[in-house]
Amino acid sequence: MRYCLYILSFLLLSISSLCAAKPTASISGTLPVIYIQTTDNAPIDSKETYVAGTLSIDPLSTGMPALEEVVAQFKGRGNWTWSGFDKKPYRIKFDAKQSVLGMPKNKHWCLLAHADDYLGFLKNTVGFMLSEQIGLRWTPRFQPVELVINGSYEGLYFLTEQVRIGKNRVHIIEQEDNATDSVSGGWLVEIDNYWSEGNITFYEGNGQEVMVSLKEPEVLSAQQRDYIEQQLYTLNNALYGSSAPELWGMLDVEEAAKYYLVQEIMEDCESYHGSCFLYKDRDRDGVVDKWKFGPVWDFGNAYDRQWDTWIYDHPTFAQYWIGQLAQWPEFQTKVSELWYDYYHSQLTATRDQIADFVTTISEAARNDAERWRGAQNFRDNSNMEDRKNDFLYRFNHRIDWLYSQWGEGIQSQPQAINQTENGKCENAKIFKDGQVLINRNGILYTLTGQEVKLVNSEK
Repeated sequence: MRYCLYILSFLLLSISSLCAAKPTASISGTLPVIYIQTTDNAPIDSKETYVAGTLSIDPLSTGMPALEEVVAQFKGRGNWTWSGFDKKPYRIKFDAKQSVLGMPKNKHWCLLAHADDYLGFLKNTVGFMLSEQIGLRWTPRFQPVELVINGSYEGLYFLTEQVRIGKNRVHIIEQEDNATDSVSGGWLVEIDNYWSEGNITFYEGNGQEVMVSLKEPEVLSAQQRDYIEQQLYTLNNALYGSSAPELWGMLDVEEAAKYYLVQEIMEDCESYHGSCFLYKDRDRDGVVDKWKFGPVWDFGNAYDRQWDTWIYDHPTFAQYWIGQLAQWPEFQTKVSELWYDYYHSQLTATRDQIADFVTTISEAARNDAERWRGAQNFRDNSNMEDRKNDFLYRFNHRIDWLYSQWGEGIQSQPQAINQTENGKCENAKIFKDGQVLINRNGILYTLTGQEVKLVNSEK
């Protein structure tokens, strides 16, 4: 009898425990699923050391292309996003170039966790949207996915192109490691807020120390280091000087204004403090290529302050260069022209895209919240409709405040098509049947971002 009572008690306790247990978070079935299997189930727990394994992608019912199991390596990435959260971001390095989810082939990719985003994963998403709409030369493409590592569901992630030099990324001539000639380009550098060996440091005209890390190439000859140091020092001096020809002979005002407008709309108070990229192509045929701001990358500190102040005005983090750059009349004029185009032609599209994105990820966001609830610095994005409204509240106030400062901006004067030898006229605004078109890398787009196909007689 006593034995039967023990059995009954055990069964009742087991049933009670099962009823009280939370359901295990699992794949929502609404997004492609990335499966990572590491060798011997090794954990991916280092930013320095890659772990070997394989990766495959099941698109489920999304209509995107599948990826059969391929060999790859994995490691952690990020700074605060790596150390401050249980949900970790990762880097992927394929053994051979791969096209993933319709994006152009490359070996190098990122899985961004956006665990720090309390606004429905919308900070980076909208920052990248704005970069595309305003027309920066290259914006990293990304796709929301769900991630499974060694059989464990890890939630909602964003498979993103890593910022690198390449044909389909930062499209400049790649500078070779230890090159001793042709050192004028291409260069990809980052204004950084973390010290690393090999950083170049200098002081702004206002006394702030600036650290610049060299992204590509990573190993420098003496000639290369001397060249890049002199370029940065000269650019810094020109920025704080009084000669417009000297400054704009080195810095592309169009790209600088586009980059700034994205950051100002996003109210990103860390935008010129870290993850701030610049690049320069090689000088060719006696023509000096200018430094260009971009691409955009990290909007983790967007909308973290009040919306009625400039990003360089008493910033939370030091905002290198931009406070001085914003004083130049040529820069102000270009920003005003870009603001006019965006306010009149793109603003509604931004809001529509936000709504579409929220619909796409809502179910996966709920499962992600279930997976990470109670984790270190957990951000609850389970109710995406509420998070969308929170984001739009800040975004709309920001737009209204910028309108109070800039008005409608300045309508730029379209330029005629420049008949160059290669048929390109980079970044020019042109008329076609009364319609304003934008030339980006030789391809024409409408102000709403639609590519325009010209017939042969118009080329």
